[in-house]
Amino acid sequence: MSYLIDIMILVLLAGTLTYAFLVDRRVRTLMSVLKDMEPMVGQFSEAVDKSESSVSLLKTMAEKVRVPGPGSHTDEDRGQVVSFRTSREKAAKPAGVTRVAGKSDLVRGFFETARHRGA
Repeated sequence: MSYLIDIMILVLLAGTLTYAFLVDRRVRTLMSVLKDMEPMVGQFSEAVDKSESSVSLLKTMAEKVRVPGPGSHTDEDRGQVVSFRTSREKAAKPAGVTRVAGKSDLVRGFFETARHRGA
């Protein structure tokens, strides 16, 4: 009976080692793909940062230009200028979502951490 338990333990151990070997190969493949993607992800992060700064610049310029001109119509009851909106209403943030500042630093930090762990 003890031989049967020992054989079962050896079979389970061999199965565990085989599974660990397969997982290790997949993780190494994933890390090599991430290493190849690092420049592309960095460029994408920079492009996102640039587009965010462009949008904020456009918003500030739109607010500066928003001054009513001589041809504007006024609402007689309230004395306010009636015009079209230049921006949308802000959407409510979904629960649990936070804004990440410095995305390029976050991406760079991820790849540096992955490089140090792989070395």
